Amino acid sequence: MVTAIHFYATAVDHARLLDHLGEPDAVTLHPWPVVASPTVTLSREAAMKSGQVLIADRSLGPPVVIREGSDAMSGRTRSALFNRLNWDRLAPGATEGIVDSNASPVLYWEPATCTAEGLTIGSIGSQADSMRAVSADFERWVNRTLAWVRRNGTQVWGLTAAHRRTDLDVLLPTVSSVYALPEALLLLEAGTPGR
Repeated sequence: MVTAIHFYATAVDHARLLDHLGEPDAVTLHPWPVVASPTVTLSREAAMKSGQVLIADRSLGPPVVIREGSDAMSGRTRSALFNRLNWDRLAPGATEGIVDSNASPVLYWEPATCTAEGLTIGSIGSQADSMRAVSADFERWVNRTLAWVRRNGTQVWGLTAAHRRTDLDVLLPTVSSVYALPEALLLLEAGTPGR
């Protein structure tokens, strides 16, 4: 993910995040990265079970969809190469395409998980190489969303020991900052492992 925030969350925490985003009135949830025509809209429950979710804000417009032969797959740019690789890997059907991350005003969300074995991190953000190139409104929306997670969460993991909660059973193979939203933090503080 190009611009993202990583976090632990429970179903309750995710519901609060989606309420903040305005789902289902202001934003809608869809499968990522394959976009069907007509568009498939996911319920909150279905989105939570999905590993990858597209969040579209009605006021910013729908995702831009790449289809076979699209300009987004031609040329020698890094994004064109990845678009071609993704097209070949995903093999969309005749009525499907893939999200053009560099042109779509959409969030990419990987829901965190909470099971009997523990918590795993999720993330939310943008896959665009330049959010501003999509639109200034989109860039503000992404930044507001990431700021909401920071404001409502507690940092439990980071680059240095000073950025880690050593009283928690959190062990990650990353140096990125990781936040815990309130309900997830309560579980971590009660001894639930975070991985």
